[in-house]
Amino acid sequence: MSDDIGPSRHKARPVRQTDHALAEPDNFVRVRGAREHNLKNVDVDIPRNALAVFTGVSGKSSLAFGTLYAEAQRRYFESVAPYARRLIDQVGVPEVDSIEGLPPAVALQQQRGAPNARSTVGSVTTLSSLVRMLYSRAGTYPARQPMLYAEDFSPNTVEGACPECHGLGRIYDVTERSMVPDDSLTIRERAVAAWLPAWHGQNLRDILVTLGYDVDTPWRDLPKKVLSPVLSHA
Repeated sequence: MSDDIGPSRHKARPVRQTDHALAEPDNFVRVRGAREHNLKNVDVDIPRNALAVFTGVSGKSSLAFGTLYAEAQRRYFESVAPYARRLIDQVGVPEVDSIEGLPPAVALQQQRGAPNARSTVGSVTTLSSLVRMLYSRAGTYPARQPMLYAEDFSPNTVEGACPECHGLGRIYDVTERSMVPDDSLTIRERAVAAWLPAWHGQNLRDILVTLGYDVDTPWRDLPKKVLSPVLSHA
């Protein structure tokens, strides 16, 4: 998106000019000299306690996200401990002369997220970071328990992850029976079902032959010392 909002010194005023409450100075967010991205030294007064909409060909995101939200976040981080700032994504310091009357802000990003196996509602919305900070700073600790930092409550760190599921919430485990459903087959007959039937599986069988493993004996008749290294590569 090109973020060029025309000439400088634009003024955005509420539609209802007769509303006395909106005319009070504290009921506006006053931006002066916004130069984020392609904004050209823009001045704008935005009404508070009202629904304000930015329209036009370009410049909307630069003003809303790159300037207003970035400055609100920067001010919030000034009250947060340095170690906690590392747990929350930061958008940087905006290019602007001054912003007055700016309340705390929440940004709903335009792009869709890219969830993975560790994604939760808390991680996508970043609420988990705030909850972990709350537990670490305001929680009651058991006797002789040292203070924990916020990352110690995260399932994505060594300190906070479950040793069994490693923070995924699920345990992925396999058995010999699941990998070799028919133990009457030989390795050459594809007894190891986990091996792909294409070139990958053939390469693994060829490697076993090269290493001197018996690939023509039924799986159930192979010694245990052979089964373990074969399954470890399945």
